[in-house]
Amino acid sequence: MKDIPIPWPEKGDDLFNGEGHRWEFACLNFTPYQWDLYADGYKRAADLLVEHVKHTGEDQDTLVYPIVFSYRQYLELRLKELIIGGSRLLGIPDEFPNTHNINKLWRLCRIILEKVWPEGPCEALCTVEECIDQFSKKDPWSTAFRYPTDVHGDPSLPGLREIDLANLSTVMDKISSLLEGSSTGIYENMEAKREGEQMAEDFRQEMAQDMAEDFREEMAE
Repeated sequence: MKDIPIPWPEKGDDLFNGEGHRWEFACLNFTPYQWDLYADGYKRAADLLVEHVKHTGEDQDTLVYPIVFSYRQYLELRLKELIIGGSRLLGIPDEFPNTHNINKLWRLCRIILEKVWPEGPCEALCTVEECIDQFSKKDPWSTAFRYPTDVHGDPSLPGLREIDLANLSTVMDKISSLLEGSSTGIYENMEAKREGEQMAEDFRQEMAQDMAEDFREEMAE
């Protein structure tokens, strides 16, 4: 019987440096839109794991934990990004929302979204709120799908027996459509605001130059 090679720690192993193919290297810190990359990365990872389960019918009982955690982490990151970006667009203090409580994050986020789009989709916002509340009840502090017990040694997911991963992914896609669209809208509005402010500043400078030239001409006469 042929021996199956077992990977084993070797002196000189380095986790973050290697000599693999170029396409195996991930690039970091190449864009100012870090919040978007982080959020998208967690959702993409969860989506890929769900696709694996759907196509193979295997590993669902182990992959459920990183899948649900990654979807929750996506929500937390995207909500924080919307709060920060929306606050800047509205010109209100953008104090960093330093909490893992996605219910609290959603409440702050919804206030901002309704200020940016007063005639926005109220029913869809209410549906997202219900789903986030469902998520928060199962995992209020982003620990239940990372650890089997809480800080008191009690089970992290008491009474929860099954999760339909395909349905979870489908509902998350719906939530993501609203959140991603809101994120794009906020940053497009911010860009338009910056362009408008720059045009106004250019106009003020041009007027100031014209007034200065008129003043010099009058003084010369």
